Amino acid sequence: MYELKIVATKVMGTCTAEPPVKRGDRFSVRDGNISIPEGGFICLWALQSILPLITPKEREICEAEDEDWMWRVHHAQCPDPEGRVIFKLERVGKLGQEPVAAHQSDTPLTGAGELVLGESEAPANIPSLLVKQGQIKSLRVVVEEVRGKCTSGMSPGDYLVLHSGRIYIPAGRHFCLYALQAVLPFLPAKQRLLQEGDWLKEDSHVICPDPAGNVIMRIETL
Repeated sequence: MYELKIVATKVMGTCTAEPPVKRGDRFSVRDGNISIPEGGFICLWALQSILPLITPKEREICEAEDEDWMWRVHHAQCPDPEGRVIFKLERVGKLGQEPVAAHQSDTPLTGAGELVLGESEAPANIPSLLVKQGQIKSLRVVVEEVRGKCTSGMSPGDYLVLHSGRIYIPAGRHFCLYALQAVLPFLPAKQRLLQEGDWLKEDSHVICPDPAGNVIMRIETL
């Protein structure tokens, strides 16, 4: 398996994220875990377009180049036609071996967006999470319980934060890619006012797709 570095290389039009994604923004994936450089974020909408490519690009491609189109795929773009942000997916090292030289000279990718709510102030480049009634809510997705054995090493208390369309992960921590995929479809709806009778208004728990891990996540409003 390979570690991946995913970098925004071009912005064609106007990115409507706030703050907007810019060239050089990046995150990494290592053994199915996403990490973000300190102070950085991932755009929720762009991530959903990139996710299907991550799992195969982490692995060796056994088929011949003329048999598998994945050999030719090195870029993905966000779904907004008016603000097309182009991301490059780059293999930066093979797990179990020393990273390639280019990666050694790069800024370390093991950090993540620092955000310790209720314990310390957030960095200046992360906007306030105070939410007024009627505005888009900020959410925290926290691991409430692990009922099996999580192969990603997730533990109760691990979490990520969604503010507007940006995902933050605490510095030095990770969040499992597959657990994130399970919870993603619910987040945009949970950020908004839900009508009475909507099952999603009262249901805030999601289980990861691994039947051996059974990681229970809770979506809570900040």
